[in-house]
Amino acid sequence: MKSLLFQVGATPFSEPGGCGAIPCRTEVPINIRKDGRIYRFVLRDKVIPEDGYLALVKAMAFAIQMNEPYSGSALDRSVKDFMVKNNVVI
Repeated sequence: MKSLLFQVGATPFSEPGGCGAIPCRTEVPINIRKDGRIYRFVLRDKVIPEDGYLALVKAMAFAIQMNEPYSGSALDRSVKDFMVKNNVVI
């Protein structure tokens, strides 16, 4: 199922300028080997609200895939508020 913004001709909505599926930011992937595992990280120069949730989803998927307990925690409310207040496009 696609967002209304991506259904061509099926919606009266238009995407605001500067708002895209891929944010304009610089990313640098790094890999770290520890205890026989490879940990992959992506360093970014900007933060968007979805970053915290994507990291939680990836961590949960990894725990399920490796049949290990998930020991992560949700983002703190102050972090969520900060990211939303700095990135809202109206």
